[in-house]
Amino acid sequence: MRKRCLVGFVLILLVCTLLGCINKQKNLTRMEYIKMSANGTYSDTEIVTDKKKLVKIERFFSKIKWEENVAVKSKRIADIKATLFYEEEKNMPEKLYEYEIWFHNDINKAVLIGDNDKQSYAMLNEKLSKELEELLNYEK
Repeated sequence: MRKRCLVGFVLILLVCTLLGCINKQKNLTRMEYIKMSANGTYSDTEIVTDKKKLVKIERFFSKIKWEENVAVKSKRIADIKATLFYEEEKNMPEKLYEYEIWFHNDINKAVLIGDNDKQSYAMLNEKLSKELEELLNYEK
């Protein structure tokens, strides 16, 4: 009887520990972005707070294969500037991740540059580029 209680206690402790580790994930709370207009100025800030759309955005960004520590400069201003706000710990300030996005219509690809802890670069294939355009309601 005593061994069963000890085994049960250890199992409960193990499950609680695992659940505690799982809950320490980043949680996307909102996304803000601005688009380049036809006249060369940026639009007003658009804010995404819808939970379903935020889940789609998180899934999208998890698919991206980043090249890190790459210094990239572009000849033109970004089509979209986006900021993702993540809550990493309760009752702590959100962590911001900023991205600049260019859509290259001639090759049907998008380029993302993230300027966070390390300079990150990604070129998206046609399928992911189209998905990003839809997520951000980007019109060519």
